[in-house]
Amino acid sequence: IQGLAGLKINRLVLGEFKNERKLQKFDRSCLEGLCNLTIEQFRIAYLNKFSRNDTDLFNCLANVSMISLLSIPLGSLQALLKDFRWQHLEMINCDFDKFPALELRSLKKFVFTDNKDVSSFTKTDLPSLQYLDLKRNHLSFKSCCSHTDFGTTNLKHLDLSFND
Repeated sequence: IQGLAGLKINRLVLGEFKNERKLQKFDRSCLEGLCNLTIEQFRIAYLNKFSRNDTDLFNCLANVSMISLLSIPLGSLQALLKDFRWQHLEMINCDFDKFPALELRSLKKFVFTDNKDVSSFTKTDLPSLQYLDLKRNHLSFKSCCSHTDFGTTNLKHLDLSFND
């Protein structure tokens, strides 16, 4: 990645490209230089040894418009994702302990699916949100789903299917 410094990149994909296997080793040093890139879309997928301490890499991605995290054992991102300029965020099968408390003013599309350990919903502050996909989790929505829960009045798409 350091060799790409100064380039403008439309889409950067790191990790495995198919779900045939997960990378067993993750060398944190391969991400050095990420802050020296201009990236439009960033995807990281199928890394088995992604440490919770590696989440500081997101600070280098604050101005990316689309982030996709697929099968990354994150556990939690509480209070980490604040004031980023992301417009599209996907968190799919990331082994979350609880629903992330997001405060992203520019986020328009949020996909949070297949995170089976998450059972309760947390209020978010997403005033620009238009598309919300929460399918295939174990979320319970007994006291959920007013515009104040999502922090938006702009929602056009809501998918809560295959939850508890």
